[in-house]
Formats: sequence, structure tokens, C-alpha cells
Amino acid sequence: QVSPESLVPVFETAQLIGKERRIDPLLIVAIIGIESRFNPFAQSPVGAQGLMQVMTKIHSDKYENFGGKLAAFDPVTNLRVGVKVLQESIARAGGSIEGGLKQYVGAANLPHDDGYGSKVLSEYNALHRVATGRPAPIVAYSNMPAVLPIDMSIMKDQVQSIPTKATSVARIAK
Repeated sequence: QVSPESLVPVFETAQLIGKERRIDPLLIVAIIGIESRFNPFAQSPVGAQGLMQVMTKIHSDKYENFGGKLAAFDPVTNLRVGVKVLQESIARAGGSIEGGLKQYVGAANLPHDDGYGSKVLSEYNALHRVATGRPAPIVAYSNMPAVLPIDMSIMKDQVQSIPTKATSVARIAK
């Protein structure tokens, strides 16, 4: 329910930041679609804000360079901070996209993420299909985990390029 014209800057920004941070832009867009449905003014009852639903209370330090917490509603700033949080989450999960998504949604210490990772990865696969000229499946979201098969092989290069804590420590040690 968002005009296609208003999404162009979001997609362009996701492309730019994804290249900078070495995170697949389609993964960023998939997270935005699941988290906020592309509403830059979205706010959850627990305080997650903006396109990527960043928890400003937890990540307030990341907003300091952008003028403070209210910058969470600026789409570019929210993407910059959200992708930084995502990248850190994936690195903490040892380079695992699934583990990183579990951390991103705040379920790292829980037995499950209520299907969040499956929803994001299903959205990612649908976006990837469209981007490569194939039809996307129609998905109805609910509280149930997604049941579409997830093709993680298309993200292989992305996962390998994300520095883990061990590779970051090794790089610093050099």
C-alpha cells in the first residue's frame, strides 16, 4: 500500500548501503518489507522505529552521528543504522544469515524467533526470483512460519564476505 514512486529512493539507498556494507540489498529490502511494510514512520509497541524497525533505546549510540533518536524516522539514516545492526548481528552469529536474523529480531537467547527468519528469507527469495525475471510466489503472512523452500545458495557469496568476530580479530592483530 505504498506508491511505487516513493519506494525508488528506498531501493536505491538499499543498493548503495548494501554495496558499502557488503550485505545483499535484496536482504535489506526483504527486512524492510517484513519489518515495516515500507512505512518509514512505523513504530512498534516495544519501541522499534522506522523502515528497518531499529530499537532506538538499544542502538541510540548509532544515531548520535545523525542527530539523535528522531533520525530513526529518516529513511536513509534508518537504513544506515539498521544495516549496521544487521551486519553486527550476522558477525555475532559467526556469519550465519539465519543466526544474524535471529539476533536482529532480538531472539538470540530464545529457542525460536516465531518464524521471523523464515519470513524474511521467503521474502528475500521472492525478491530474488523477481529480480532474475522469474515469477514470485504469492505469500500470505500470518503468525505461522513461512513454508516456502529457502534457497540459501544464492546468498553464499554474501555470507562469505561478512567478517566474523574471528576474522575481525585476526585482521586487527595483523
